[in-house]
Amino acid sequence: MLRDYQQKVISDVYQFFRSGIRSVLLYAPTGAGKTVIASQIIADALSKGTKVLFLVHRTKLIDQTINALKRHNISIKDIGIFSPHCKPNYNALVHIGMVQTIQNRKLPDDIGLVILDECHTTSYYSIWQKVINHYSGGIMALSKCFFLGLSASPWRTKAKEGFCQYFQALVKAPYPKELIQQGFLVEARHFGWGGRNYLNYDLLKVDATGEFSSASLAKVCNDEYNTKIVKVFKDEFSSKKAIAFCASVAQAKNLSYQLQEAGFTADCIIGDTPESDREIIYKSFREGKIQVLVSVGVLCEGFDDPSCNAVILARPTNSLALLIQMCGRGLRIYPGKSEVALLDFGGNFTRKGLVTKNYEITLCPPRKRKIEVDMSKECPNCHEIVPIFAKICPECGHVFKEEEEEERPDTYLTFGEILDKEDQQKLGYLRGQLLKCYRRGIEGKGNGDLGRVYFLYTQKYGTHPPHQWYRDAIFRRGADVTNTQRQIDILQFTKYLNRPRMNGQKPNDIWIKEQLKKEFPDKWSAPAIKWWEVLGVSANCRNWIEISAVYRDKVKTIAPENANLLNYCLDEAREVCQ
Repeated sequence: MLRDYQQKVISDVYQFFRSGIRSVLLYAPTGAGKTVIASQIIADALSKGTKVLFLVHRTKLIDQTINALKRHNISIKDIGIFSPHCKPNYNALVHIGMVQTIQNRKLPDDIGLVILDECHTTSYYSIWQKVINHYSGGIMALSKCFFLGLSASPWRTKAKEGFCQYFQALVKAPYPKELIQQGFLVEARHFGWGGRNYLNYDLLKVDATGEFSSASLAKVCNDEYNTKIVKVFKDEFSSKKAIAFCASVAQAKNLSYQLQEAGFTADCIIGDTPESDREIIYKSFREGKIQVLVSVGVLCEGFDDPSCNAVILARPTNSLALLIQMCGRGLRIYPGKSEVALLDFGGNFTRKGLVTKNYEITLCPPRKRKIEVDMSKECPNCHEIVPIFAKICPECGHVFKEEEEEERPDTYLTFGEILDKEDQQKLGYLRGQLLKCYRRGIEGKGNGDLGRVYFLYTQKYGTHPPHQWYRDAIFRRGADVTNTQRQIDILQFTKYLNRPRMNGQKPNDIWIKEQLKKEFPDKWSAPAIKWWEVLGVSANCRNWIEISAVYRDKVKTIAPENANLLNYCLDEAREVCQ
């Protein structure tokens, strides 16, 4: 029996056809029953004496479609197959064709409906234009044949590419978030680094298709990268049954090997894996004999094993369609399965968004806006352009006020769950209050009691904030923070925490250590820095004019990664000179 939304999308397609529209794109996300919908449409067409051509581009999809048609009482003798190892039956009522095969064969006659599966990809195959011209007579408005494209991810990576040249109308099934709410998909839990700094994006180059090039992906997705993935999986998700997506065959083989070395049962499927071997591996995965199944792109479309409860994105992608396809493999419902962990090691959720987002779907290409970052600022006194990190203008000696410095954005970069909107608001409130409290304390506008933030949070939300939400809340350096910068931050924070409170009491040492561990869980103690050695003056120097002149000379040429150390030493010198 069809679900309500399945009946509706079929009705919407027919309504377009009746109105004179000849080609429709139907969006149905993974788990929405795309094959079920297509089978019903085929059965309806056959009941009216209309022959159907169903085009796919994966061998596995042929068997899935045949099984679905059998459930509609369509006899196997009425089904013809165009594939490398099958002889076509041109008298069949339904033809299921591999697009790679049918381009070299004679097209069947008297087709009244053509269905193109995975049309976000296959509509750009040259055979599709040939099929359209053949059955429409070259004029779509006068075509007696109807065309239907199916896709769970109707987005193109190349900015100028869309689908309006092939399809005249769009029909949409519910988005994944709606299907989750209705119980047709499991809950999606997104995990990731929360930012782009985990990978060296400077190494990634975009090719002519709009995707990251294979050569640049190989530089990023290397053996060391795999080692980090295996460590996180072993430490945090070792009980999960997972499928992993890699950027290359070499990476997939190495990841499979490292997982095995870490004690997991893992195997790898690549494009060259023989079909007989694939079936053995798929069977072992279904039966639980293999815990992690690794591939490059083989599992993106047509793979259907809903028992997996984790998806490892072991690569970055610039393609929204590919991201949705990869994650969709884990969203299907299964007995005893309530959720799927989507583990993003490529910063994809940060760049593209969560897979439960209702992404805009259009037939026309979307427009994109380029964002540029400026690493300089203008001195308000002499109007010279100076480095953005300068505390004193190297040209005129103007001392920049704190409010003139650009505020760092929040970077919640620990690998953990990527939150929904409600928890994001809670996280933002906690981290925002911590930063506000710290700054007010530094500026002398309040007592700067960070403990009060905990009290305010529990009063507002009626629950305790997770411990990991405190990480890097005040200093906000991100995952790529240098050891020197972290050393500076720890020394500054320790000095702040040791300040006497308003009642004159010295803070408790245990409380100070707890605050340090929250902000810097990986490293919360640091040796002292000798400011005079960094500035290049004597240890007894208390001449602010001399120190300022030395700083102005150094800040002109210093590298950005060393500027924070210079600025810290300037602040230390300022304190002793006052």
